[in-house]
Amino acid sequence: MALKGRQAPPDRGSATWFNLVVRALRFRTLAWCVLALPLILVQDFRPDTIAFAVAPYRFNVVSWELGNLPDKWIRRTISAPRYSLDHSDPERSAERAHRYFEIGKRIRQIDHRLIGLGVNAPTGDQSVARITELRRERDELRKTQSALRPTVEETLESAVADTLRELGFQAWTGVFPPVDTALTGSPTVLILSPRDRIQREDGGLLRTGLANDERERIETRIERETNLSALVENTGGIALYPSITADGFALEHALEIIAHEWVHQWLWFRPLGRRYFESGDLTTLNETVATIAGIEISQLALERLTNAPEDQTRASQTQPDSARNSSANHAPEFDFHAEMRATRVQVDALLEAGDIDGAEAYMEERRRVFVSEGYPIRKLNQAYFAFHGTYATTGAAGVSVIGEQVRELRRQSPSLAEFLRAAAQLTSAEDLADYVERGRRP
Repeated sequence: MALKGRQAPPDRGSATWFNLVVRALRFRTLAWCVLALPLILVQDFRPDTIAFAVAPYRFNVVSWELGNLPDKWIRRTISAPRYSLDHSDPERSAERAHRYFEIGKRIRQIDHRLIGLGVNAPTGDQSVARITELRRERDELRKTQSALRPTVEETLESAVADTLRELGFQAWTGVFPPVDTALTGSPTVLILSPRDRIQREDGGLLRTGLANDERERIETRIERETNLSALVENTGGIALYPSITADGFALEHALEIIAHEWVHQWLWFRPLGRRYFESGDLTTLNETVATIAGIEISQLALERLTNAPEDQTRASQTQPDSARNSSANHAPEFDFHAEMRATRVQVDALLEAGDIDGAEAYMEERRRVFVSEGYPIRKLNQAYFAFHGTYATTGAAGVSVIGEQVRELRRQSPSLAEFLRAAAQLTSAEDLADYVERGRRP
């Protein structure tokens, strides 16, 4: 309490904290302006068959940004002192993060159980009572998870940001772009490809969690009225700002998505990232660089959170989204990546020979094989390969050499920071090949 007639000494701790918050908000606002505003201001709308097919299902980027960015930063500013106190205990923060994803796992188990019990047409008093009990448990778990979300987001962001600082990614006031994500359902994406060749054409972001019948309705209409192959596929994350990270996986996978999307944001300011959409090779190059770097960053971030040995941080590094939820069900001797690579090579050969119907029949035959081995691929077509083939670390890329060349570039680089800085300056697949070849010379 200040004495009457005298000025109370300034609260230097509060003033310092206030200045830090203001600086952080300015920094993040700058990042949002350069990362998110272009996506909001440049909307791709084509009044054609595709636009009409997806119109009821579009993901509204503008609404998402306006609903998440201000709310997230205002909440962060208000809760900053409490956040600092909560995160003074790293073990408690890690425990809270693990709990968040364990709750998500239990919610998914309940959803699957409800489907098995026949939610739409329950029979018998015991079934009705059990369904009611499971729904009540699920509602309570969702409330608990929702309450944990802001703090867990901060925990994961801090783990990735601190890792990036140690790796050498330090701007004038911290890591830039600031690591910022929202743990929520990630949008689905419409992928298009000509039927006579595999070539990715993005049809736009669609709402999160579209049901299979809605996906098939979109795909069927587009394929019936155009000469395109169509696929509505899940995403693990999107490099908006803040990035979106799907919360339906494990802690280590969430960290990988956060790191992967941050690499995309970082590359956006450099030649490689700005050329993402210029060609299929450049898209593949961007995604492969982000995948390799994202895995490495996330492993270090997970070790920071859990002190777990590196070989315990991941069960699989490059398993595609369509297979991640069922990896434990497939036969050990079935090599998904090798089988998918062989499938892609044969499809390319059939399409090159002009046998479109034969290629499509072969893909459906192979899809059934994958399903029988525990990989529930809903649809295997040209668009599937156009999408998953952009990640050259998976078998869906076929004989593309970009994946191995990017791995070689990483092997030649003394550090992850040097790897990313070298990759960021590439402007073509030929640049990559030349750079790697020069590194091999004695």
